[in-house]
Amino acid sequence: MFFQGKSSSVLLIVFTLVALTGCSALTGFDVAVKDNPQLAKQKFRAGLDVTQGKGTEQDYKEGVELFKDAALNGSAKGAYLAGMSYLTGRGVAVNYAESAIWLDLAAQKDHPAALYELSVLYMNGRGVEKSRLWAGYMLSRAADLGHKQAMFDLGVVYARGLGLPQNLAAAWYWFAQAEKQGVALSKELKRRMYAKSNAGSRGTARRLMSYHSGEIDRSTTLFLQLRLSALGYSPGPADGIWGQKTKVSYRRFTQKEFLLSDLEINWHNLQMIRDY
Repeated sequence: MFFQGKSSSVLLIVFTLVALTGCSALTGFDVAVKDNPQLAKQKFRAGLDVTQGKGTEQDYKEGVELFKDAALNGSAKGAYLAGMSYLTGRGVAVNYAESAIWLDLAAQKDHPAALYELSVLYMNGRGVEKSRLWAGYMLSRAADLGHKQAMFDLGVVYARGLGLPQNLAAAWYWFAQAEKQGVALSKELKRRMYAKSNAGSRGTARRLMSYHSGEIDRSTTLFLQLRLSALGYSPGPADGIWGQKTKVSYRRFTQKEFLLSDLEINWHNLQMIRDY
């Protein structure tokens, strides 16, 4: 959900900054997804049973197909496990592009772990066209939703300026959040960022990182502000606050570029703006 503000493999961005070859662009998930909660739950449960060998012969490959069926009937958990199967090679051959498709489907439903894993793929250009801004956006969403590794990696992103503007106070804030979750190295990196920032900037970071307008979440707003600024519009400071200047800038952009007076802010439209 983009209008509300609030684990998986540890692929630390700090160790994976070099772009990898063999990437392909992800154009979106075009298969129609049904909204069938009952069938989705049934397929997901069956997928868990067969991958765990509960009451049946263990079969990871069949489990992947059941997870995909669950995803196509609306299960975010099914889409996530299908994506992770292609990412790790469990039951199927490793295929980063295929993994990205299923993780994208789960990320649309604000699945924190899917957002995190997808952010790593986009940060490194694995199976998708590299986009550090989009990676930073998804990492930020995952952190806001409580994913502890995303909190740490978001600290790295802010410390290095990888896709999001460098902000040492914001890095301090997210390392502090990761430390509360027991993530290794967080305490030391928090201390370093504390020494490189001042009380005023840390106070501002604490306020902005927990800000929610009640209309559009902080992470989505920040992504739009950065993208609109890059496209030559003037959304105001990249602070994650959905204010009047950002609203007007977004409206001007959609009217001029898409001839629409009000383009809904959803996952697919954000991707379209990302690639514009």
